[in-house]
Amino acid sequence: MDALAPMRAHGPLKNLRMSETAYEAIEGAIVRCELPPGTPLVDRQLSEALGVSRTPIRDAMQSLEAAGLVVRVRGRYSVAGFDLDDVRELYQVRRLLEPLGLEHLAETWDEEVVDELAGFFDAAPAPGPPGPYEEYLARDHAFHKRIVALAGNSRLTRFYAVNEKQINRIRHYLAPGYEGRMTEVVDEHKDVCGAIGRKDLAAARAALIGHLEAGEATMIKFLAQQQERTGNDGND
Repeated sequence: MDALAPMRAHGPLKNLRMSETAYEAIEGAIVRCELPPGTPLVDRQLSEALGVSRTPIRDAMQSLEAAGLVVRVRGRYSVAGFDLDDVRELYQVRRLLEPLGLEHLAETWDEEVVDELAGFFDAAPAPGPPGPYEEYLARDHAFHKRIVALAGNSRLTRFYAVNEKQINRIRHYLAPGYEGRMTEVVDEHKDVCGAIGRKDLAAARAALIGHLEAGEATMIKFLAQQQERTGNDGND
């Protein structure tokens, strides 16, 4: 099964909790679109690719189904698809969760946290292909994750992490053309960070929401173009 070839680079799974490690390996391949939407997931092939028995694979499949990354039809698993409505729902979750972190920060305006977030991108490399883009994107993810963590709710943090993996999968699906909005993203982050540095909750919230709305609009645009070009709606 050619689609599983990239997973072999992760090496044999030994002396670890097999179900969790199998989950992480398969999840990573799905998020990176090494296993694209619609790919059949056969436990025998997966167990051979990862060097484990079928039991951890079956456990991983159940967890991946719960995370919305795989679907089961008539007892057979495959990689879940996505569509424009999924993008809208994923970004709606972000618009609900991320401002909560800012609101909690504004209750005290802890100086250490304010300084951390205000200067979060000061040392970040300017985005550009190939490496700097990935480095900046990692910094981007860390920034938004940090904001959500300020809410102090571990359940929200875990839910947000699942939501972000779904979004990252669509980013990988759309790459490399999707990198084109990075100049705007840098400016939007500066607006959010600047408002936090000024301890202006209203401005920080507005900048954050505007940033997320722009990201949603761009992802919908690129996904719609991809679907029109290929005739693939992401659910094949």
